[in-house]
Amino acid sequence: MFKRTYLAFFGLCVVFGLLIVNIGVIITDLDSSTVAKSQSTKSYTLSSSRGMIYDRNMEKIVNSESEDFIACLPSTKALNFINTYANENDKKDLYDSLQKGKIGIFKNSVTVNENDIKSFSLTNRYSDTQPCIHLIGHLDENGVGVMGLEKVYENLLSRQGGKLNALWSVDAIGNVLFGEGIAIESENYLSPAGIQLTIDLNVQRIAEKALENNIDKGAVVILDSYTNEILAMASIPTFSPQNLAKDINNKDLPFINRAITTYSVGSVFKPFVLCTAIENNTDLKYNCTGSIQVGNKTFSCSNHTAHGEVDMKTATEKSCNTYFIALGQQIGAEKILSISSDFGLGKKLELADNFYLNSGNLPTTDRISSPQDLANLTFGQGELLASPLQMAVAYSCFANGGYYRAPTLMKGIIDENGDTVQKVKLPQQYRIFNSKTAEKIDSFLESVVTNGNGSKAFSPLSANRGKTATAQSGWYENGREINHTWFCGYFTANEKNYVVTIFKEDGISGANDCAPVFKEISENILQLEE
Repeated sequence: MFKRTYLAFFGLCVVFGLLIVNIGVIITDLDSSTVAKSQSTKSYTLSSSRGMIYDRNMEKIVNSESEDFIACLPSTKALNFINTYANENDKKDLYDSLQKGKIGIFKNSVTVNENDIKSFSLTNRYSDTQPCIHLIGHLDENGVGVMGLEKVYENLLSRQGGKLNALWSVDAIGNVLFGEGIAIESENYLSPAGIQLTIDLNVQRIAEKALENNIDKGAVVILDSYTNEILAMASIPTFSPQNLAKDINNKDLPFINRAITTYSVGSVFKPFVLCTAIENNTDLKYNCTGSIQVGNKTFSCSNHTAHGEVDMKTATEKSCNTYFIALGQQIGAEKILSISSDFGLGKKLELADNFYLNSGNLPTTDRISSPQDLANLTFGQGELLASPLQMAVAYSCFANGGYYRAPTLMKGIIDENGDTVQKVKLPQQYRIFNSKTAEKIDSFLESVVTNGNGSKAFSPLSANRGKTATAQSGWYENGREINHTWFCGYFTANEKNYVVTIFKEDGISGANDCAPVFKEISENILQLEE
């Protein structure tokens, strides 16, 4: 009873207010021509948009979801409509707005196109399950990009956006002119202009799902080895761009993009030592006893396992530390560091205009001042640091026959007609080692999966290659050293070579943590290609 009385009261107030406005026009003795001359259009911006961000197939990465709203002007019909369709919590504010002669707006999916009542849709910049969130970044409370590509391309994306406006007629003193109605007009609101990335959303979703299923803190990077275009870049944990505050103090640091953060790499570095040896015509057969003495320090294989007589192939299969230490002693630090630099390690990467990534750390020869330093380097420990993206780029050289090409994230700039007006050229490719070396290492990496400690990456559906790693981080938690685990590898599907790096922060072993994730990703991409 009270609610009906309350609503009736406000309804009468609104109607009374409208009558007063009309009486005021009569009292002032304004004829119709005078009113017409004095009327104007009032505009209210319902929403502002930014430039689009597309994947390689022109699928929207942002602005992919929308919500439905109702806008209405003061009228008896609007009052009844609000009473029927508006949320109870919104009604008082809506009645207050209409009573004051203002526009009323509320969320509802009803389609209506009356004179004083119009439905419209507003596009959300991000979805509840926003893909590529670490790469895309987010906006501040003023709609300005403050992280990721939103920040890098702020000037471009903010220029390419538009507005959705509500318009209605008012008289000289700002009162609504009844009968004129309300219009919803787009001011280039959803222009197709924006940027196009190399990301493939289908592949990106596979990468994100694989992380969600298997890893709590880590990253996946997927490249096309022929072009080194980035097809997927995923990091976990993620954050919600619609509720940033809840993650600010999260101890798991969800705002960090682990795909481009640098870490100790461990044994995924060993193929670079192999490459150096083969390129310098160095070979070695070695008897592994489970440990090796270098100066005053003892280095061991995993669990002190004695591998016995090993060559390059079996040493790679078993990830024999002592073999690679002995091989490194024959080659020397200078040659290993030189070819590692050719792979892009220690070099800053520019993914887009002014979007530079951490170079990591490739020690200089003067930092490898002792035999112990060299020993650490040969199995990816010591001062060597690289990101999952850098490791993916490096492994693409094994996948494509010995060529290095810097990675690419941008395809081009899209104009208001949806056409590419500025196409990004691929970086130049150059050979860093010969094809026979590539063939040998390829066979070793295949054997790691078929016969070695990377067997959990094996799939009957594809010829998977790769290398595992368990790297000491130098970080400690409650007296326990945190290990980082890896799998770097590649496979072929429909004439495309996919290079995949999986990284887990605080893992057990690359063989158990990351190799199965590689298998899952390869099989899902193969199904995608069918």
